[in-house]
Amino acid sequence: MSTADLLGTAGRPVGDKPDLEKKLFRIAGLGAVAALVAWVGQPIMVTLAAQREGGGEVTDWAGVESAKWSGAVEVVIFSGIGLGMLFFVLATWQLLRLRLGGGSIAAQAGMTGGLLGAVAWFLTAAESFRMYTSIGAGIPDAVPDSNLQKAVIEGTALDITGTLILFQVGYTAWLILLATAGRKARVIGLPLTALIGLSFLGVIVQLAVPFLPPLPLAGSLLVTLVTGISFLIKSRR
Repeated sequence: MSTADLLGTAGRPVGDKPDLEKKLFRIAGLGAVAALVAWVGQPIMVTLAAQREGGGEVTDWAGVESAKWSGAVEVVIFSGIGLGMLFFVLATWQLLRLRLGGGSIAAQAGMTGGLLGAVAWFLTAAESFRMYTSIGAGIPDAVPDSNLQKAVIEGTALDITGTLILFQVGYTAWLILLATAGRKARVIGLPLTALIGLSFLGVIVQLAVPFLPPLPLAGSLLVTLVTGISFLIKSRR
């Protein structure tokens, strides 16, 4: 099977290739920017919730019930990030295949990492909503002690952290592919390659120093935003 078959471009005139590249740049760019726009909603929601609840964190079931709509909002936010990431990864992968031909095993592993990173956001959405289901409603009956309820809530937070780590692991593999094959295919330039390299410093620091805030996550999202804007600019040339 040829690359054209895989891309769905078999039978197209050769002259259509620039138009297809522009379309892929636009899809990938919109996906990346949409993912970041969705992500911005999360800190906004947290800030508004803190103001509404007097700045206190959720430590028992009463706190969960006082913010009962936050689960649905987080599902929308995290699913939006995942969907945007899927469009970004898949459209960029098609660009690489279009310019470089068949992908190596290493390149396919990098692409799989990108898909894994995107799927991790859907898992984050599911974990965020689980306490707001009919099963979660049984927590106060099963665990009436407020201290134990705090442990259950903390367990959910740890599970969400685990899915974010899954994102970081997979997305790091994707960024390595983007910095190598993307540079070779001239999908990205030297400045973006350097920015990706700098974002890896956050990963190194996170591994070397336990109990830090999720620094690599911020670096990866910044790279995604800048790459998305770059792709949108390319799509208009």
